[in-house]
Amino acid sequence: MKGKQPENLRTSWIDCAHRMGYFCAENNETSLPFDGLMYRDAVVVAVKLKKVRYSPGEDFILEKKFPDEVAALRTLPLPSTVAREIWLRTQNERAFRRFYVMGDTTAEIEELTWEGYRNPHYREAYWKKAPYRINILFGKEGKGENGSPKTP
Repeated sequence: MKGKQPENLRTSWIDCAHRMGYFCAENNETSLPFDGLMYRDAVVVAVKLKKVRYSPGEDFILEKKFPDEVAALRTLPLPSTVAREIWLRTQNERAFRRFYVMGDTTAEIEELTWEGYRNPHYREAYWKKAPYRINILFGKEGKGENGSPKTP
């Protein structure tokens, strides 16, 4: 066989979680529709892994693309303090896209600096020009040393 062996989805998930500082436990109970738990400090997350052939695009709605997986995560018999996430990986991208699954909605995680996670589809230029970005001014006049506004 020529070429590099493809990565196993489960081992690559565990490696990625370990790099972010999490410990992992795989789910061995087949009746529960999630692949494993990752935990650290005061955070516990139930994770469902999904591999697709083609990228779903930039702005897609997770509930419409994968309704069964989202519904299954919402009905897990776990306490509400356990977060639920779907980790999506495509054939051509070797990075995961993470999505929170909350009570009524889902949200794609763009960046978590304390974990060292950054979404491969993170649009940094868009967020830098977002209309709700403000500069917080400090001091008496709100000016820095050179007369420029200070930002945090």
